[in-house]
Amino acid sequence: MGILGEEELRTVGVYVHCPFCVSKCPYCDFRSVVDRSIPEARYIRCLEAELAAIVEKEGLHLQGRPLESIYLGGGTPSLFSPEAVASIINPIKKTFSPMEGVEVTLEVNPESAERSRLEAFRRAGVNRLSIGIQSLDNAVLAALGRSHTAVHGREAFNSARAAGFDNVGVDLIYGIPGQSLDVWLETVRRVVEMRPEHISAYCLTIEESTPFYPIYSTAEGKGRLPGEDAEIEMYAGLLRILKDAGYSQYEISNFAKPGFEAVHNSRYWLGKDYIGLGSSAHSYLYYPGWGRRWWNEPSPYAYMDKVEGQGAALSGSEELTRGEALHEAVVLGLRMLGRGVDAVAFKKRFGIYPREALTGCDELVGRNLVRFTGEDMCLTDEGALLSNEVFLRVSV
Repeated sequence: MGILGEEELRTVGVYVHCPFCVSKCPYCDFRSVVDRSIPEARYIRCLEAELAAIVEKEGLHLQGRPLESIYLGGGTPSLFSPEAVASIINPIKKTFSPMEGVEVTLEVNPESAERSRLEAFRRAGVNRLSIGIQSLDNAVLAALGRSHTAVHGREAFNSARAAGFDNVGVDLIYGIPGQSLDVWLETVRRVVEMRPEHISAYCLTIEESTPFYPIYSTAEGKGRLPGEDAEIEMYAGLLRILKDAGYSQYEISNFAKPGFEAVHNSRYWLGKDYIGLGSSAHSYLYYPGWGRRWWNEPSPYAYMDKVEGQGAALSGSEELTRGEALHEAVVLGLRMLGRGVDAVAFKKRFGIYPREALTGCDELVGRNLVRFTGEDMCLTDEGALLSNEVFLRVSV
């Protein structure tokens, strides 16, 4: 984790899970359901009830804390009406003390991004958009099972600008079946020409719970994927293009123009408190002890039934041990490229420096995957390319 002073630790962010979609992408393992008749009013009442119950339970630990960010994710939150989005945002702002310029992000799919709709979301209090463009190649989008085209992706971005948004992020995916290096880099170049403030780029992961798994987990299916070497080339090419275009890589998969780093997502990597509302949402609080987290019922309908009947919809919880907290601090800190694991803050919390806490550091340094500046610990450029291997080898 980076340096977190008392004022930073006092702030809070709120994530709201909006679990409804028009269709389910075959690679997606996020908790969502296909439902064209979204029970907006009922779901929002449950979100409000859950928030009130959490604040009542936590008492003075949460009441009146500075609100740094709100993030509406999904699912497809842009399927909610602008009035519903306002009904989600306003109670959160009333519960906490919004900081100046509090970041309010809405995830948007291109097929629900008409200019008039985005203008209404802006009036509802949204000041940042994250658009799931994923690719600007129609064949690649078809391979992903996306319902939009490259034209829809560009139109969505243009609509965001026309609606007055000056903080727009674009999500991209690489490592897709049939995707070549040239096709991927052309998408990156075309996105750069659009000049979004933020770009996230993720390598496709074939998850067990998705329709893609039985197709691409076989030997034949794996042969249709680009493969690890090609994925490394795709990532390296992404880095070159975005660096030349003036984007700063502040996290392994995230790039921003100066001053436009995602405030809410950075909370996760910095170990700051966040409250999760809605089905399958996760929460984390830095206190007591080494921290604790809890998570909600994954089914939105079971979530609503439980909140209405019991006032909460918990599915599980855990209190972190010192070892778990220490490991998380290292892995999450390493994700923040250029910032890394701050040794002073680490020792203040755990009583030892990162080098003393971890096994295998000498090997990682010898392979040029991590480097130490004094006692501060960061990934090297090579380590960023092979970050999954580094995280697997980091142990306490």
